[in-house]
Amino acid sequence: MTDSFLTCNTLGIPIIKYSDKNVQLREMEEKGFQEKVGKFLNRYGKVQKLREESIDSHSRILPYIVESQDQKYAVFAYHWKKSIGTNTIIRTEHQINDMKCDGAIIIGNRFSQNSYDMVSDTNKRRTTNIILIKIQEMEEILNIIGS
Repeated sequence: MTDSFLTCNTLGIPIIKYSDKNVQLREMEEKGFQEKVGKFLNRYGKVQKLREESIDSHSRILPYIVESQDQKYAVFAYHWKKSIGTNTIIRTEHQINDMKCDGAIIIGNRFSQNSYDMVSDTNKRRTTNIILIKIQEMEEILNIIGS
């Protein structure tokens, strides 16, 4: 049995409301994800979380900056199950230019083949560098470090 119920907004459009129990579970899961990302990034330099919450409450994107002595990378950790596609790569290119970063690390559950191809082309033709890391790969690295 789920702890959600169907209701309608002011326009009469059905929406699903979740109980406090489901919200608490999601918040605990989100906190665990944030801790894993922070621990993973600490290996590469000084980590700065740009906001306490995600960029967009619906997308669950966590923005970070990782700086070493000579490089500055924007990090975007996408905590969602869907595949990260080319639109995300294009937005990331604009964001790293605006943030004056040397490149970006994108952490996500899955990446489309087109996003891999676009990142490969971007890395060949520009001075900025984009790195794609699957959440599963990040967790495997953390397990190796921990053992």
